[in-house]
Amino acid sequence: MSKMGSRTIEEYLEKLASASATPGGGSVAALTGAIACDLGRMVCRLTMKKAPSDELEGLLNYFVSLEGAFLALADEDESAFSEVMNAYRLDRDDERRPAMIASALVKATSVPQHVAERGIDLLEQLCALAPLGSKQSVSDVGVAAHIATATVRSALLNVRINLAYRHDDEQVEKIQMIADALDKRCSALSEQAISSVTGRIT
Repeated sequence: MSKMGSRTIEEYLEKLASASATPGGGSVAALTGAIACDLGRMVCRLTMKKAPSDELEGLLNYFVSLEGAFLALADEDESAFSEVMNAYRLDRDDERRPAMIASALVKATSVPQHVAERGIDLLEQLCALAPLGSKQSVSDVGVAAHIATATVRSALLNVRINLAYRHDDEQVEKIQMIADALDKRCSALSEQAISSVTGRIT
């Protein structure tokens, strides 16, 4: 079990509210993705009680896998940010400092990028679930879509803030383009999911 998966909600929130830099926004972004996955799992299970199907079973299994990925990424985000802080704490005269900072920032950018990518995966699956879930639980798909949208956009904020401290300009430009594409895809999928949900409610 991941470190995140073994914490109680109370323990996590207490640490989040403390003066410690970790967990922070990156960890929260990944955790919200896991929560959205669990809403998707709930809708699958409620619907399958009355109308089991291979498609719902496949979605359920995907949400289970994706939840585990988000929890692992929450742990990785805390670790990555700790590496950044440790690198900056090195004495300025330490010749290892620039390379360690650069390496830590690469990881601190990569992890939230993966969170955003998994968030896009999640939104795609929620779009598939919206027309399949029972009408009584379809609003939960909408809640999951809103949360998944926050996951993507929150993760992208963390990508961009870490890019601001990097000096490998070619890679920075490439990742900025990826982030912009993910943001655009997020908007389209979020609109699709919410529209599908509201269409079934009204």
